[in-house]
Amino acid sequence: MSTATAAATALEKPAFILSKVAYPVALLASLSMWFLAIRAPLWLDETLAYWQVSGGFAKIWSRSALMPSSIGYLYTLWFAKSIFGSREIALKLPSTLAMFGAIYFLFRSARELYDRETAYIACIFFALTYNVVFAATDARPYTFALLATSLATFAFIRWMALHEMRQAILFGAAAAGILYFHYLFGAILPAFAIYYLVAQRGSIKKDLQQLAAALATFILVALPLMYRVASLYHTRETHVVQAMPHPVLTALNTLAPLQVLIGFVITAFIAALVRKIRFPGRESFPAILLGPVLVLAPITVFLGVSAVTPVRLVIPRYLTVIAPGSALTWALMTSWIDSPVLRKLFCVGLVALTVFEAYSSPLSRQHMINFKQAHAFVNANIAKHGDKDKDKVPVLVCSAFIESDFEPMPTDRTGENALLSQLDYYSIDAPVVMLPIDLNDQAIRMGSQTVLAAAQRGQRFLVVAPPTSYPTVQWLINYSRGMFTDYLLGVFNEIMVVEFRPVAGGD
Repeated sequence: MSTATAAATALEKPAFILSKVAYPVALLASLSMWFLAIRAPLWLDETLAYWQVSGGFAKIWSRSALMPSSIGYLYTLWFAKSIFGSREIALKLPSTLAMFGAIYFLFRSARELYDRETAYIACIFFALTYNVVFAATDARPYTFALLATSLATFAFIRWMALHEMRQAILFGAAAAGILYFHYLFGAILPAFAIYYLVAQRGSIKKDLQQLAAALATFILVALPLMYRVASLYHTRETHVVQAMPHPVLTALNTLAPLQVLIGFVITAFIAALVRKIRFPGRESFPAILLGPVLVLAPITVFLGVSAVTPVRLVIPRYLTVIAPGSALTWALMTSWIDSPVLRKLFCVGLVALTVFEAYSSPLSRQHMINFKQAHAFVNANIAKHGDKDKDKVPVLVCSAFIESDFEPMPTDRTGENALLSQLDYYSIDAPVVMLPIDLNDQAIRMGSQTVLAAAQRGQRFLVVAPPTSYPTVQWLINYSRGMFTDYLLGVFNEIMVVEFRPVAGGD
């Protein structure tokens, strides 16, 4: 009998250890995806952030006003750049570190609300979210906004639990801090108000002093941003990005990715068959409300603004704000499956599938469209023709900023113009003529002037155009027909490089 008991114990011990490490190992595997694109070239918005800090500490405030930017992130990036340098990986690393901070406070929040297992599950869902994976190596403010959001959520939960003045003040400061890293993440603030009114509806009078302290702290900390927000509002139509075709479907796809939805439905169906579904009782309310409110409040704000104004906010990168709430919601729903084995199989299977897809896809090691290869090719092409050609050949570069349709294009590359940031990190060693992103009157005027000047001098010229500016290239081809012959030299990460050679006596 003792031998059988010893054998059973020997078999149970590895199973016990495996069950204990399943979630930590799955979480580590999920986190590994964050590093796949850490060496990717900087894309357009990342080069803008670099330009805004490259002029030094004294110029950050003025440069940040030239295009919508996160003032808190820029000072953070400048500090990190001063320590780590200006290589791509050095500029991305602060975002990765900030995301680790965000997931830490998410874990603390979920553990306060629910339990340790649910906290691990929430962090796994969070780490696997596409927007989170993308932002983790993106030299932009989204990870810091998520960090501020997770910190504010944790401070809010602690305040709800302890009802102490210092917790109220900390929450007010943390909530205002969100705005320093991304204005649109402020859409999550109504969620805290809604949850408070539901959870504390019977004790609001008792909390008036703490409520006043939290509100006063929020206003005091956020006050320096008020002018910036007002200025951004007055120029809102110049920052409108292309809207997603189906905003509601876009929001639903962000909230419930197909793999997560299918995996959960299958797991829940199996659990129902074996009667392993356990719905929460009344004692779990209102803790179960926080996650859904953190999701629905921002989505409602974005849909409402998009419905009544020209500004389109329901796009995936803005919906990153719902990532913590979405993770809490999916973790809570997973905890209703009353089978530890099924819960682990669901989470581990989801991680295994997502991680396998990420590591097997070359796209996971890329970021968005960047100009690194295209500009390097242009420089090599100019250098091949000699120093004399380098001083003469003009390069028409189509801007990738939507703001270029509403502003005069810069002609002095040494000026303080945010549109020039496209040429700052990955520069072009030749005279550059900047064109707007779209084929408009300004693009036609500047393009025709360049073509006629090049024709008079009998010199070639180059054009660099992202996909949104392909119609401009086609117009240049049609306009210069008879004077120049066009040659597509290459397409680099969707950036087209075209050469125009004089018809008579070409190079």
